[in-house]
Amino acid sequence: MKKFSLTLFIIVTTLGLRGQDNPVNPVITGEGRFLGISQPLRDLPVITEEDWTGMKNRAEQKRLNPKLQKREYPYASTALPKGTDPVWQNSMGVTENSTELIQSFDGQTSPYYPPDCNGTAGPNHYVQTINTTFAVYSKTGTLLAGPTNLNTLYTGLPGATYNDGDPIVLYDEQANRWLIAEFSVSGSNDYMLIAVSTTSDPTGTWYKYSFDVADMPDYPKFGIWQDGYYMGTNNPSGADIYVFERTVMLAGGTNPKMVGFDNPWRPTTIDGFVCVPPVDNDGTFAPAGSPGIFIAFNDDAIGGGSDQLWIYELTINWNNTAASTFVRTQQINVAPFDSNFGNTWNNVTQQGTSQKVDAIPQVIMNVPQYRNFGSYQTLVACHTVDVDGTDHAGIRWYELRKTGST
Repeated sequence: MKKFSLTLFIIVTTLGLRGQDNPVNPVITGEGRFLGISQPLRDLPVITEEDWTGMKNRAEQKRLNPKLQKREYPYASTALPKGTDPVWQNSMGVTENSTELIQSFDGQTSPYYPPDCNGTAGPNHYVQTINTTFAVYSKTGTLLAGPTNLNTLYTGLPGATYNDGDPIVLYDEQANRWLIAEFSVSGSNDYMLIAVSTTSDPTGTWYKYSFDVADMPDYPKFGIWQDGYYMGTNNPSGADIYVFERTVMLAGGTNPKMVGFDNPWRPTTIDGFVCVPPVDNDGTFAPAGSPGIFIAFNDDAIGGGSDQLWIYELTINWNNTAASTFVRTQQINVAPFDSNFGNTWNNVTQQGTSQKVDAIPQVIMNVPQYRNFGSYQTLVACHTVDVDGTDHAGIRWYELRKTGST
């Protein structure tokens, strides 16, 4: 089995690789509900002042999740590093001929906490989703569609009467299509609502699907892979790893399959929040048959042991979904890092306000990315660290490379 090796261009370090775990099989399989094609996004109604007022009222009622207000670091006294981050880059890079800013424009505003802002660019458009609306712009900033309530994209589907948010948008460049997803968790069942554009024009029509998932799919993160749309969620007590049948959804098929796993190798969490995100394949696809990849890290202050990156592989079998497997394949020792910003969400100072922001130090940042360069393959990921023990946030980044048979 080919494995990633770790390349850190700012430090040379000895790697520790543990043996492979035993694969697990799915805990849930099913099919998505298809309800045809949406109206063109450019024709959907924009949010009204009444909509905005309602959003603000709901946001005030949901400022904090009481279950996730306190964090603990039980091994902080023995955790490394002691002092500054050993790979802290203290000087600016010296790359010549850096590219100047091409375009800058304001996106949408959200009253929610957090706003969950994210977006992606295609050849001619920029699509943005936030809690709980979407908008489509030209790449010069002209508003082409929206802002519109997200759930109007899924009208008629199970779960679409709620506009619960946690949205994600991705551009599927090999198919020249777009994907937008949000969860629906206010009813008796929990759903992932997923739409795939019917053409390369995101202001046009979309195929719309609803998947009845096992448990609340909080903080969903998606990755595009050749054989599926992969998803990781914050669900520490049930199915948290999923894959949806990409080829059927791109074709507007009526019964795309879904497979879900209960990950037995979740990083230790003290406040109930953890997500193992999938890796998004940018550019040329991974070699045919390559399993989908997920990535997470272990912080020795929370889980004990040593600071590591954890790599997982999901092998999907669409002909026999029960035979699909998920496994943690690697535990890679990395230079010690500190993700301890205290036991609350108020971590990082901002200019011009006393309101601090959450460093979200427990998870890999969205979106970890894979590229196939032919002679080698790379996986790039990053997460927030405290560089000097003073809640001074920095970004620890990694490039992992797979070359030949290693």
